Amino acid sequence: MNTNTLNGGKRHPIQVVVRRTGLSPDVLRVWEKRYGVVSPGRSPGGHRLYSDEDVERLLLLNRVTSAGRRISKVAELETKALQELAEEDAEALYVPPDIPAVSLQSDPYLESSLAAVNAMDPRELEASLMRATIALPAPALIEDVIGPLLARIGEQWAHGTLSPGKEHLASAVIRRVLESIMNACSPDANAPGIVVATPAGQVHEFGALLVGAAAAALNWRVAYLGTSLPAEDIAEVAASTDSEVIALSLVYPIDDVELPAALRSLRDHAGETRTILVGGRAAPHYLEAIESIDAKLITGLGQLVEVLEKKS
Repeated sequence: MNTNTLNGGKRHPIQVVVRRTGLSPDVLRVWEKRYGVVSPGRSPGGHRLYSDEDVERLLLLNRVTSAGRRISKVAELETKALQELAEEDAEALYVPPDIPAVSLQSDPYLESSLAAVNAMDPRELEASLMRATIALPAPALIEDVIGPLLARIGEQWAHGTLSPGKEHLASAVIRRVLESIMNACSPDANAPGIVVATPAGQVHEFGALLVGAAAAALNWRVAYLGTSLPAEDIAEVAASTDSEVIALSLVYPIDDVELPAALRSLRDHAGETRTILVGGRAAPHYLEAIESIDAKLITGLGQLVEVLEKKS
């Protein structure tokens, strides 16, 4: 088939595929690039197009991975085999009558999680996030549920509509969920490596946790170091783990006069060949320093996913 033309039954744009399968555009790109699960065609304008068979296959892949199977283990199966697996999983799945069925859309999990935060109900918050973990691919979970949940919590806290107690309660639960994602992912032996940390003086952790979980979900070997690390220590771990990428999260403060020097030190110790990614709410305030060390400013999880996809 000529993938540059509209033929071979390739007629569904990606927006239709997203709605029919429950997969996010980022997950689709990862699965197509890394595992070749389908081969979309192209419209005359260059947009990706999918056939009915592609949509059916992607829906089945979403179902079997949502049931706990790793995409790397099922990506090469024929559609018939995927159908059999999906039927087997559906028959074996026990859903107690008092637990609602899972949804493949992210909004219900985001809203139920936020409601649990406001109700100061940590058990329900963790249950909501774990239901999302089962129902959604990890990149979609992080980008469409946990990231927006943290943003909403931050907004409410900043406006005084969320008490410190509720914020701390929610933070503890979300931290456990993100750590569980990092621990649950098992990257291939030849997977690329990434070191995730915050530099000295930056003590807010969630940006780094999000990056670590997202990278792990994309099959990267993650060395997660936590907060406020000297530049030479971050670079040392990158060298010892043979990691080609260093990712830094900058959240607060936005006017640390010592941070530009720390970034320069990191580049000096890490060498010119390693990629340094810098993101977080405070990162744009240090743009000049970031550009001076030939690092890349990351403005959101979607951009992070795209960058890691290209490098994997």
